[in-house]
Amino acid sequence: MARAPKVDIEQVRARVEKKIKRADELPLNLAMTIYGRPKVGKTRFCATAPEPLIIDCDERGTDSTRDDTNPSVARITTWSEMNDIYWYLQSGEHPYRTVAIDTISGLQTLCMNFVLGDELARDASRDPDMPTRQAYGKVSQLMRTNITNFRNLEMNVIFTAHTRTRSTGEDEEDESVITGPNLSPAIYTHLLGAVGLIGYLMKREVFIRNPSTKKRRKVARTRLLIGPSERFETGVRYSALSGFDHIDAPDFQNMLETIKNGKGGMSG
Repeated sequence: MARAPKVDIEQVRARVEKKIKRADELPLNLAMTIYGRPKVGKTRFCATAPEPLIIDCDERGTDSTRDDTNPSVARITTWSEMNDIYWYLQSGEHPYRTVAIDTISGLQTLCMNFVLGDELARDASRDPDMPTRQAYGKVSQLMRTNITNFRNLEMNVIFTAHTRTRSTGEDEEDESVITGPNLSPAIYTHLLGAVGLIGYLMKREVFIRNPSTKKRRKVARTRLLIGPSERFETGVRYSALSGFDHIDAPDFQNMLETIKNGKGGMSG
């Protein structure tokens, strides 16, 4: 019977203690999921983050930002392009402090196209429009790894998503519906557990008064729901934001400063 190798406990102790830090000594990089209906301002919210790189997953949502914030954008149409961007960012040799995947729903489609293409190459008799259980499993594995890898980058990360309404409850008496990101169940669960904030972005109409004419006009304003909700999948683990049910006209930089300093110019 082979003997277990002898452990030099002093070397082990030195390695472990080198890794232990106080929480406030660790770099503060926000990870969040922002979802909502099309054209509510998800991409424009991403552009409010510090030095953002927005990865447009074949959605063309970044057209809305070209005339004002004009952020850096990488448009991708294949899964392999996403891997290239990850290794580029992981190298640290770039000017960006935030990466936004816009949208993770679109990325899931690119991943499925990649997996179906691989399956078709191995079996030409397969229908490319009918994913197998194995295909869904492979997409789930690839997407979960991708989400974790991007979340672990030493930078802020935003995952945007479209919406999907799901039924919950074990039987008809307990059944209810909740709106969350439009993803397959395993990816959905993994994404929500990987981030520190889950927010539902919406537009609402408000009346504002012109101080000179005293006339009121109707305008659209964005609101980010982050507090507990029975209708929407929302939540936040950053204590400085835990007292907010919602944030009006959300700005990533303001949210970051609030978390860093416990105060900021937000309304909610």
